[in-house]
Amino acid sequence: MRTNLFLLILVSYFSLTLVLKSEDIKSIGAEATANSPVAVVKKVFKDVDYRKSSQQSDWQKASVGLILNDGNEVKTGSKSLALILFTDGTGLLRVRENSILHIYGEKKQQRLDKNTFIQKGLISFDVNKLSENEEFKFTTPTVVASIRGTSGFLEYTEDSTFTMSLDSGSAHLSFLGPQGGEGILQEGNTVVITNDGNFQFRAQSPEDINKANDSKKTTIKKVIIKTQRGNIEIEYYSSEE
Repeated sequence: MRTNLFLLILVSYFSLTLVLKSEDIKSIGAEATANSPVAVVKKVFKDVDYRKSSQQSDWQKASVGLILNDGNEVKTGSKSLALILFTDGTGLLRVRENSILHIYGEKKQQRLDKNTFIQKGLISFDVNKLSENEEFKFTTPTVVASIRGTSGFLEYTEDSTFTMSLDSGSAHLSFLGPQGGEGILQEGNTVVITNDGNFQFRAQSPEDINKANDSKKTTIKKVIIKTQRGNIEIEYYSSEE
């Protein structure tokens, strides 16, 4: 068992009461041009929709090759999947079912600072090693995670529970509760933060590892079972690419 799974820099964090609305996130790429390409949709399966911003009420069907600009949103339905690749090639997101995320990016000289606001759902990610001044962040209503050269998954549920598990790399976490606080999560570990501010730090459990592996599966296979009453089609995700 690893010790010091999670290093708290500020330990006065007790409750998470701040609700961060996506339309209020002025620091997440707000200075970027609205039409600046940030990411591209590489794969869709079943129900995947997008819209330009929260101010737009209607969602539209997403398709492979769709360019996502600063402030665009993506939503997946039940048993659905979207693969999103950032235009600078530094990060790949696997957006699992029943998720909503907002893509933000700000170009600064020769780099693209990226921030994905996860309103709800589960995201599996692979992020390449970044330059010293380059930023890649995940934001939820309660936690901001800054990562570099990192892979794993992040889940934010409707009851405001935050879970992050890392297969490689590390993440610097900043807590948005009234008391604040910061910490570092290292590879091979998982942190769970509930809406009342309780923390659970642990080495990745078998359940965490299985969830991480399942979240990486993007190849859809189909099995047809013939019966006297007709054929039954079963679709499932495979780890084979």
